[in-house]
Amino acid sequence: MESRELLEALVAVVATLGELVATVAGPYGDVLLAVSPKSLHTALGTFISHLRDTLEHHGVTSLGRALAALRATPGATWAHVTSAAGAWRDSVAELGDRWDRLAREATELHDACRDAATREATTAATATALAGDLQDKATHWGTADDNLIAVARELPLALDKEEVASVVATHEARVEAATNKVVAATKAMEEAMVATSEAGAATRRGQRAEVALELLERLVAACDKATAFPRELRRQLGDIQATLKGTNEMSPDVPEALVVAVAEAERLWDASARLAMCHLLGTLGDIRRLLSSGSGGPGARAVAERCQRAIKDIPRLLQGQ
Repeated sequence: MESRELLEALVAVVATLGELVATVAGPYGDVLLAVSPKSLHTALGTFISHLRDTLEHHGVTSLGRALAALRATPGATWAHVTSAAGAWRDSVAELGDRWDRLAREATELHDACRDAATREATTAATATALAGDLQDKATHWGTADDNLIAVARELPLALDKEEVASVVATHEARVEAATNKVVAATKAMEEAMVATSEAGAATRRGQRAEVALELLERLVAACDKATAFPRELRRQLGDIQATLKGTNEMSPDVPEALVVAVAEAERLWDASARLAMCHLLGTLGDIRRLLSSGSGGPGARAVAERCQRAIKDIPRLLQGQ
């Protein structure tokens, strides 16, 4: 990837995160997760902080200036060259680790949201089936009211006391049975209404998870692509260190190719730091406010516009202007 593409990949992570937050912001956009934290909103707030820490890398001792000093003062400044190279190596390694952790965090968020979508779909299906069964039972027992009225009217005339006692006992038993059916039918209908409500709620929660899942897939892809930035710096620094090992530390004859390679790597490093400082860190602040405000609209458009300005500014940043 070219230097411009590497920096564009960093912007893409912020832009995709902004789209995700704008979509799920608000009390009715959150997703309940089975893992800690239980809320997608809370997890995204943590992700924003981690992304900020990853983007905000500081400058290191310039290896280019150390090489220039070596040309002017052989031997005495070689320690500065090796020190600058070592410090830069450590900074690039740390940056690479942070991007790798961020990519894993995005993947874990995606997986947790996928599990939530599956869980809610199962809950909705189970509740729907239960509601159907309960409604069938309520319908089956639904004639109990009519039966109760009919039974109440069926008390026959008896000829003697013994017949009256027997008939009354039988009648009361039939009334009790009919009454129990009425109670059971009423309870089944109430439970069916509860199950239907739960099915609807689970369906809505599942739909929110599906919407978030699609954007999380894009966030995972964006983070994976952004890891190419530290990998490219690590590759360039490896080549530089290999060349340094073959350079005579007591000679002012520093290979021009080494100077060019160092300048190119430092230009990319500095451009990424300025990209973060001038554009991306402020945009992350907008995204955090968008998440806490609970609404998209103008805030979402502002994030998208800031990312577009960042993309347009990359050529200037790479020129060191």
